[in-house]
Amino acid sequence: MFSNNGKISDHQAIRLLIMDVFTGGCLFLPMALPRVCGNSGVMALILGFVLTMAEGAVISKCLVRSSKPYISTLGYGLRVLYAVRCFAVFVFLMGMFIAVLNETFLYAMPKVMILIGMTLILIYGTVKGVEVRARLSEIFFYIALVPIVLIGLFSLPEADWSQLFAGTDLSLTGVFQGALVTWVLMAPVEWLLYIDVSGSFQNPFKIFSWAIGIGGILILLIYILCVTVLSVPGMEAERWPTVILMQIVRIPGGFLSRQDGLMLSFWIFAMFISLSGALSHASDLLWRGRETSKKWCVLLLAFFGSAAAFYLGMNRNFLNIYFSAMMISGMILFLFICTHSCKKITAAVILMALSAGLMGCESYTELENRAFVMALGIDEGENENFRFTYTFPDVTALTGQDGGLKQKPLTLEAGSLKAGEDIYNHMSDKTMDYGQVKVLMISDSIISNGEKMEKLMEEIKNKPEFARTVRVCMSKESAERILNMDEEVSGSIGIYLENMLEQNESWYILNDCILDCDYKQMPVIKAYMSMPFLEE
Repeated sequence: MFSNNGKISDHQAIRLLIMDVFTGGCLFLPMALPRVCGNSGVMALILGFVLTMAEGAVISKCLVRSSKPYISTLGYGLRVLYAVRCFAVFVFLMGMFIAVLNETFLYAMPKVMILIGMTLILIYGTVKGVEVRARLSEIFFYIALVPIVLIGLFSLPEADWSQLFAGTDLSLTGVFQGALVTWVLMAPVEWLLYIDVSGSFQNPFKIFSWAIGIGGILILLIYILCVTVLSVPGMEAERWPTVILMQIVRIPGGFLSRQDGLMLSFWIFAMFISLSGALSHASDLLWRGRETSKKWCVLLLAFFGSAAAFYLGMNRNFLNIYFSAMMISGMILFLFICTHSCKKITAAVILMALSAGLMGCESYTELENRAFVMALGIDEGENENFRFTYTFPDVTALTGQDGGLKQKPLTLEAGSLKAGEDIYNHMSDKTMDYGQVKVLMISDSIISNGEKMEKLMEEIKNKPEFARTVRVCMSKESAERILNMDEEVSGSIGIYLENMLEQNESWYILNDCILDCDYKQMPVIKAYMSMPFLEE
């Protein structure tokens, strides 16, 4: 039986805050930081953790100096502001919960079913009190920690550690922006103010430091693994890099073939703990009436918050507003705590300096704003230029959902791949992305021109967006002509050609080209009756 006196021990509070910090950060930060600060993500993470520790030090002093629970000393206006922050975290986490499940594992299940199921469980769990969450987090901490560490160890053989030091685009502004994003994601650490309702914690800073230390190390471990296995450009091309990491890393021995499902179960469990905490704290701060009235408050907040998460989700405009509002409100509350209780504003000055970097969430390039190239054809152009032909996915054919009109193949002449991207980006509102290229088709005239082929391979080699396993083939006619047959096949000619090469056991890949293998081994594609076929 769980007690219901509103008290938990120090070690229970540590594990509870670890779950609250880790749940959102482990999935969102590997997705957000590459877009915000590029190769500076690790530095931004560490700075964000330091910033959070500074906030924790100030809040801890407040709790120690207060003769009664600190939150009860605040006026109702500040309580409401804290409640709004808790409610905003609830909407954000619920939106991420729905998006991750619907876009990765349960894409065939309607979002509304996922939403209703989680909301009902949350209402039940929230009214049971903080002790239930604390006990669950104690159990979950040890169950989840071991698989996370094991998957990290099994990722090591697949990791390319040079990716950690790849690129020189270190931006001080980008690091500041990434640190602020990390700090906002760490907002649940201030929930210690609401957990310590009896003022019984003897050393609040110890709770903060252990929670941020363990939770931060776990997030940093996952981020480093994503960088070394997927690369930063690869992370930018993925919606949820952590999920991809779980799917591609296999535990040896065959005793567990779908460890991604296991980790998903753990994450859902952790998300329940964090969401019920946000809901519980918001209702406690807003309502100070009878217990039955509080239950109605929980119901209203749960349904309104879930509805907001359903419609807003991971929408970029919502994320911009959320992170900006959380940063501003966090600054206001932190400055108030510093000036009202501690009289030391050093940490506040640090926060003010960092805020000059702004949030940078608007620099995201969401999936809907990317033009994924499925097949790339390269012919000789005029005046020593290349003639690039790009084909794009047929969303309707590939997903079975209405994705609008199929985009026709596009041909551009430019002196390099980068110049071609720039031309496309100026004529379109989307950003070209090579992360999904299935086939690279090069005309024999390019291959026979050693200087041009070397120039092309050198540029592709320095573009980590191109997977080294991309299939490469030759066209003795025109790559443009063959790729324009995209309209004759269902889905994408890139996938069509990839399947055709695989069925014919043609394994010539981009890495072979880069290593200067014999181009005579390259498969040849010809056109016959408006359809491509592989030459014997």
